[in-house]
Amino acid sequence: MTIDSLTNAQVKYWVSLHQTKNRQEAGQFLVEGDHLVEEAVSENAVDLILLSMGRENPYPEIKSVVLSDKVFSKVSRLESLGSIMAVCHLSQRETHNPQRIIICDRIQDPGNLGTIIRTSTAFGFDKIICSLDCVDYTNEKVIRSTQGALFHIELVQMDLARAINDLKKSGVSVVGTTLEDAISLTDVKRQFPMALVLGNEGAGVSKEILDLCDQKIKIESSSFESLNVAIAAGILCHHFRK
Repeated sequence: MTIDSLTNAQVKYWVSLHQTKNRQEAGQFLVEGDHLVEEAVSENAVDLILLSMGRENPYPEIKSVVLSDKVFSKVSRLESLGSIMAVCHLSQRETHNPQRIIICDRIQDPGNLGTIIRTSTAFGFDKIICSLDCVDYTNEKVIRSTQGALFHIELVQMDLARAINDLKKSGVSVVGTTLEDAISLTDVKRQFPMALVLGNEGAGVSKEILDLCDQKIKIESSSFESLNVAIAAGILCHHFRK
């Protein structure tokens, strides 16, 4: 099957997935490029393969549609067009008794959130909880920054106060990151299960959320007081790695 019309209902739907609201309502999002599609396929997260003219479907077990050049260009968000996209859903990954959790409080930059997801996965963390006002983790820039890691870790978006209270009831120690009244990272004992709270790029972790934390920690540095949140996440994930 080949689609050549820009007014085709399916084409309009795929284009609509560029908007956060539509992705959330539909429960679907797009990924582009061989690597991301391969990662999505590996976790059974692909609903449909979209191919450019002349491209063979490398996953014949999954339904595919061929798009004309103008339609492929309309659906794609990449400046340099590839030849394969996929309509995906987030795999319903659920980790029982997670030992290492990252909590993101109002992270706004897609590159930062994507890097946090990728780093958390690399260091053996089990789950990431994002506040309702975080950047959407199915944002195309977030997805590209994760390099496919979002398909390999449990991701949840919910009210953080509720999430933290639920974690504490189940015996998870919640550790907030801040520069004020905090223990140095080198003085913190590795205790699991635990959850690390990372804050907004400009404002850090909100006071409301810090007040719910069992402990507050900071990363010691010799000059600058604060670090980029994605860099801080890397240091913390390495320290508390699996």
